Amino acid sequence: MMDSMRKAAKGWVAKLLIGLLAVSFGVWGIADVFRFGSSAGLATVGSQKVTAAEYDKAFRDRLQDIARQTGQGITPEQARAYGIDKGVLAFLIQGAALDDEAARLKLGVSDQFLAKDVMANPAFLDAAGKFNADRFRQALAQNGYSEATFFAEERKRRLREALTGTATAGVAAGAGLVEAQYRYDNEQRDARFFTVTTAESEVAPPTGDEIRKEYDANPAAYTAPEHRSIAIMKVEPADIVSRITLTDQDLADAYAKHKAEYFSPEKRTVLQITFPSLADAAAARARLAGGADFLALARERGLTEADATFADKTKADFIDPAIADAAFALQEGAVSEPVKGALSTALLKVVRIVPEHQATLEEVKPQLSERVRMEQAIGQIQSIYEAVEDARAAQTKFEDIAAKAGIPFVLIAAADAQGNDKAGKPLDIPHAPEVLQASFSSDVGVENDAISLDNGYVWYEVREVVPAALKPFDQVKDQARAAVMATKVRAGSEEKARKLVERARSGASLDDLAREVNAEVQTAQGLKRNETGAGFGAAAVRALFSVPDSGFAYAAEPDGKGARVMQSAPVLLPPFDPNSPDAKSIAAALEPQLADAILTAYLNALQGQVGVKINDALWQQVAGQQTN
Repeated sequence: MMDSMRKAAKGWVAKLLIGLLAVSFGVWGIADVFRFGSSAGLATVGSQKVTAAEYDKAFRDRLQDIARQTGQGITPEQARAYGIDKGVLAFLIQGAALDDEAARLKLGVSDQFLAKDVMANPAFLDAAGKFNADRFRQALAQNGYSEATFFAEERKRRLREALTGTATAGVAAGAGLVEAQYRYDNEQRDARFFTVTTAESEVAPPTGDEIRKEYDANPAAYTAPEHRSIAIMKVEPADIVSRITLTDQDLADAYAKHKAEYFSPEKRTVLQITFPSLADAAAARARLAGGADFLALARERGLTEADATFADKTKADFIDPAIADAAFALQEGAVSEPVKGALSTALLKVVRIVPEHQATLEEVKPQLSERVRMEQAIGQIQSIYEAVEDARAAQTKFEDIAAKAGIPFVLIAAADAQGNDKAGKPLDIPHAPEVLQASFSSDVGVENDAISLDNGYVWYEVREVVPAALKPFDQVKDQARAAVMATKVRAGSEEKARKLVERARSGASLDDLAREVNAEVQTAQGLKRNETGAGFGAAAVRALFSVPDSGFAYAAEPDGKGARVMQSAPVLLPPFDPNSPDAKSIAAALEPQLADAILTAYLNALQGQVGVKINDALWQQVAGQQTN
């Protein structure tokens, strides 16, 4: 069992060990009561114990983490099918092994150090940048932590970081490994190829036995996913804004408060030409006085019209105060005298003036009314939340609560974890990612905490759970028949390609073989192992790089209807320079992988050193594997 868990844990456990062991302020929202007791020992690791409650908490947290990363919920049953349950237990065992090692080495973290670190945490600072004890305690209370529990977990995290950091300190990729990776990544091949296909008429029609065998052998393909009936009500400002009535005084007060926001300062469009000296500017000014065109003069000095034009600028938009003062002192159409600015000497011409404007209440009334209604709606959200929570405490139905509060209610009859109905069509679910993730982590009869939005709340309850179930054979018979036919077509094309490759390896030319099947030989250049392109998918690239120079290979097409017959051209490998940016990038990419491998080996060695015992009977109960 330990071997299987190590395999499940390898990779994401080691990579995320430090980060995921940090104290999380996520909202779990699900209370689970174990009939076997929360302190029951699920695994013993040296002097440490992993309890059933710790496992349950970590497992549910992992499901929520997956939902946040993918935007899709995952059920406990799906997680167990993917081996996530074993990975979580292995993760906890690794942590316990680190705790045991820290205890053996008598490592510790002082209370003063932890307190100082918490007081410097930006999450607990007020607007003045000072530690806010109330904010800290509120965060603990919202997530079910006491101060003692928080500091105990934080101390544990610090000690684990110290051990794992020491194990991976100074990891570096050697020159030989970097060069090998460089060669693997940068080897290029050209390919000549053609495609053979198989029509459905070329293969035998699926028999009843074949169709039934396909159905029996691939139950996952014919299983309806778990569906849940979910009752949802929500409140956001947009849900209640239409029922807010404003008085004239409300608008007058709001206008007075926001009046400055409806003021538009004077704007001017100014032409500007700079000169190296006052004398040059004065000479140009004389020419303008004699009738010369301002923009023509600008072009003489190498400026385009766009270079010389500063359109619709406020006085504050001009960096140089002297230029700004001169530009805003001119009448429209007037040309300035030479202006000696802080950065340059210039001539200015004002070609357009847009006067300043203070919008009146009547002018801004539509947008101001919308703004005030929204502000008042936001202000009412909390009182609605409290009323809803009071009604829920009184066991009032969602439908009745929503009707009385005047907020939206929707009943989703059946939704899978991806938000589709039983026909596979997307459902319109308010705040679907959050609601689905939470609902598929809950159960019928559980009173869930509201989901907090930026300016609102969503309440949900699971009304019914329809478990995943294999669809009746007659219902999916056509689907199974199509699957069998697709398999036969694919196999037919691959068999044709295989025989053609055998002939090519025996001396037949690629061009002659292509003519036999009425196909056209094409060429793809510059293919790499880790890249796809030029119509080459991953399978075709793998096959091409599996043969030597000028060798032949084949691969099924992504659509499954054809297969590609290929000949590899001579290998091209750019010279390796250990000091090149590419080599340095490869080394940087390899180092985390090496650190991961070292950390995995270190953790496995710790477990072997201290010993791990798992309560198999309890594990079967916790993991939902008990059979009746």
